[in-house]
Amino acid sequence: MSKFNVIILAGGEKGPLYESTGYEQKALIPIHDVPMISRVVEAFSSSELVEHIVVVGSADLDKLDSMNKVRKRIFTGINLLQNILHAITYVKHRLYKSSKQHNGYVISFCDAVFLTPEIIDDTLTQIAESNGDLVLHYVEKQSFIDQQLPAERTYIPIAGKFYTGTTIYYVKRFKDLLAATPKLAKIRKVRKSPEQLLESIGCAGMNLREIQQSLSSQLGINVQILTSHHAKLGMDVDKPSDLELAQKILN
Repeated sequence: MSKFNVIILAGGEKGPLYESTGYEQKALIPIHDVPMISRVVEAFSSSELVEHIVVVGSADLDKLDSMNKVRKRIFTGINLLQNILHAITYVKHRLYKSSKQHNGYVISFCDAVFLTPEIIDDTLTQIAESNGDLVLHYVEKQSFIDQQLPAERTYIPIAGKFYTGTTIYYVKRFKDLLAATPKLAKIRKVRKSPEQLLESIGCAGMNLREIQQSLSSQLGINVQILTSHHAKLGMDVDKPSDLELAQKILN
């Protein structure tokens, strides 16, 4: 199986964790003396399916030892979507040499501290086998219950079940992301409101397969919505309770 290039987004200013931690940059918040970005870089660099890592973040990250495992750090732009586009542009031209034959782009986040190499390997294997142009993973609420993880997540009700988004995304081609950008911007704006999210993409009342087909038709690409049994794939550190949980269950 071909290896993947991974983009880790580590930009952003003061967020919900600033008041309790004093850190303006989430990426540098320590969990047992290890900065969050370092935990994420270590997990991806330990995966057998990862070729190179690109980080979007400030120069303050360069002092971290873990950045020695990063191929390139890219300065942050004015918003999340611009950061993604800048990183993908670098990977496309510098790593893929503008070739149309490549393995696409994996996108993750500096607060995905619960990821392990095993979870990453399983997720990337699913992506490779899906043959999707845009691949979105979701975790069912029952997985958190079964694995006794009391994570506070925002769940989307779909066909009698409840799902939450995850910390790994995949896009095959640069032009696919450009085509999906308006839709992704709309989704991000209402991501904390499950009802508005489904309405914004015209998928209210649909099951996962129907949503997948609808998004594929709307975007003109092959969208794959996959479910994962790895509850930790659906966990990040976005608020003080998340940080407390990370400190409790991580080494």
